[in-house]
Parts: sequence; C-alpha cells; structure tokens
Amino acid sequence: MEASLVFRRVYTKAALAVLWPAGMEAPLTFPIYRAAFSGLLAMFISIGVARFGYGPLVPALVGAHWYSATAAFWLGAVNLLGYFFGAALMRGWRGSFAAKPVVVALMAATAISLLASALDWGVLWFGFWRLVSGVTGGVLMVLMAAAVVGRAPASQKGRVGGITFAGMGSGITLSSLLIPLMVAHGLVFTWAVLGVLGVVATIIVAALMPASTITAAPRQAGGTKMSRPVLLLIAAYAGSALGFVPHMLFWASFVAIGLHRGITAGAEVSAWLGVAAAIGPVILGRVADRFGFLPTLLTGYLVMAGAVALPIFNDSPVALIISAVGVGAVALGSVMLAAGAIAGLSAPGRLAANWGAATMAYAVMQAAIAAGFSSLYHATGSFLLLFTIGSVCLVACVGLLVAAMRAAKEAAAF
Repeated sequence: MEASLVFRRVYTKAALAVLWPAGMEAPLTFPIYRAAFSGLLAMFISIGVARFGYGPLVPALVGAHWYSATAAFWLGAVNLLGYFFGAALMRGWRGSFAAKPVVVALMAATAISLLASALDWGVLWFGFWRLVSGVTGGVLMVLMAAAVVGRAPASQKGRVGGITFAGMGSGITLSSLLIPLMVAHGLVFTWAVLGVLGVVATIIVAALMPASTITAAPRQAGGTKMSRPVLLLIAAYAGSALGFVPHMLFWASFVAIGLHRGITAGAEVSAWLGVAAAIGPVILGRVADRFGFLPTLLTGYLVMAGAVALPIFNDSPVALIISAVGVGAVALGSVMLAAGAIAGLSAPGRLAANWGAATMAYAVMQAAIAAGFSSLYHATGSFLLLFTIGSVCLVACVGLLVAAMRAAKEAAAF
C-alpha cells in the first residue's frame, strides 16, 4: 500500500508537469473556488457555447435560409481552424504576460463574436467571427490551465482542473437546452442571448479571477527524438479526431435534418452529449487511477467506436442517447487520459514537448477532418458515411494503442 501511494504521487506530479508547465508557482494562499469558477466560465463560453453550441444551431441556420447545409458545415470547420491557430499561438509564445487581462480580453472577443453572428451580413462576415471565436477558444484552452490550474497547490490541482474543464460540457448542455426555446424567437434573438451570456461571464471573470503572470517555460532538455511508444500514442490520439467530428459537427443536424425529427430533437441529443462530456472525464479519471491511463484510453476508444457506429444500425431515441453519451464521455475524457499516458511514457525532460506535439496533432487533424467531412457530406449527402468512417478510424486507433503498449513493454525490458 505504501509503495502504491508513493507511485501514485510521483505519477500524478509527472502528469501535472505535462498539463501545467513550470513558471507558475502557487502562492501560500490560493483562492481555489474563485479561480476554478473563473476557469469554468472561460471554458463554458469559449468552448462549450461558442464552439460546441454551434452544432445545434446548424439546422436553424439552414431552415432560416441564412446558409446552405454545406456552407453551415464549412463555417463550423472555420471555427476549428481558428482553434488550431489559437493553440499554435500559445505553444509558440515565448514572452511573459499578465494572465487576467488577456483572459478577460479573449472572453470579451468571444462575446463580441457571438453578438456579431446575430447580423446576417453574409458568409464572409459570419465566417470571420467564427474564426475569431475559434482562435480565442484555442488560446483560452491552453492559457486557463496555466493561469488557473497551474497556480493551485499541488493537492488541489485535480479539483480545480475538474471544475475548470467541466465548463465545456456545461456549455454544451446549456446551449443545447436553450437553443430549441430561443430559435422560436428567431436566430437574431438566439445569437443575442448567447452573446449576452458571454458578456455576463466576462464581467464575472473580470471581478473574480485571481491575478497571475504567465512566465515562458524554458526549452525542454532530454533530446529531441520521440520514443516509438509516444509516437504511436500521439498518432492514436490525433486519429481519434475522426471519430469525434461526426458527433461534434454533424450530430444535431443528423437528427434534425437526416432523420427529419426537427430542431428540438437535434438539440436534445446534443444536450446528452454535453452531460456526458461534463461527467465523463471525472469517471474515466477514477478508472485510470485503478487500471492505468493507457489501458483505460484503449478501452475508451473501443466504447467510442461502438457509440459512433450505433446510429448506422439503430436510430431509435434510446440508441441516439446511448451514442451521444458514449461519444461525449470518451472524447473529452480522452484528453486527460492521453496526457496521463504520455506522462507515463516520457522522460522528465520530454513531458511538455510530447504533450505539446499531441495537442497540435489533434488540433490539425480535427480542423482537416471537419473540412474534409463537410466536403464529403456535400458530395454524398450521407451522414451515415461519416459515422462509418469515424468508427473504423477509432478501431484503427485501438490498434495503434495496442502497438504502443507492446513497444512500451519491449522498451522496459531493456
């Protein structure tokens, strides 16, 4: 028991070093709940509402003749492209800066993008603001880990991180529940309400968030060559984006348009996706503590592959809920699982570099697949083809993880 406890503490510190780099020292007294709630609101607006909340709105955008279905899906891909740019900007940034003013400014920009989307001024106008919200989401995703979670005492990082990143699932759930009610009053009203939510969240964060300074982390030592197990793990993590994009971008439209069940039904199944996204990471974290990060990630991808494929064979309401829950829980929980697995396979000097490479690979793959799937839907008009491709790719990701586990065992034997 003593040895197990020591191992867990060492492993946890290694995993936290990946997610929260050096340069963020915790003060003697830290306002845990102020920081955590600030992080939750930032993730709620920038990712949960501005990014994932767009999916349930696509049927309404098409139905109101603002854009064609193909154009609406492409606009969703533009947001993911912005997310990649935002993540790339943070990874390449080398200067130090005060975090709180930047966080508030980014949240304000996100709120403005939501308000600006209420104006039907054409594809270029709408696409620009979708790009802006993607950039702000990508920056905030990286920044909040350092500015909020990174400042928490070591014993509280898990609690603060759990609250912070639960904001994504909370945003998905709330926007999915509100959208069916709001679209009855028109798209202008809907976007305006979402924008006001963004403004309110920004004001609260400006008042609550503790001050902090982000200090550029030193370049990593330990060589530049990435081990084979880590390469295989990163390939699997990036490849899993193919399994998530069909539900992330097309799920509500599949139910509302593809199954002819209406906007309300599409929003309801999206809400289940959000509920699972909020609680899945917590459950998977407990499972990983007992069985290991890599085996849990492998099992999760198998579950997710089945959940993505389920609508191909059964489109009953219960099956759709099961599919949404399976995908939502694993897709967002896999971020934490992949980080923990990479920590266990990386030398101390390679942790941040390896996790940075995984994050960038996933962002690139997600943006590319969103654009590719949008084109594929335009060419075929088939949602089921997207689910088929996604599920097959997740099975391939499982194969990559099996190879990573074998390579890790071989490396440990020498």
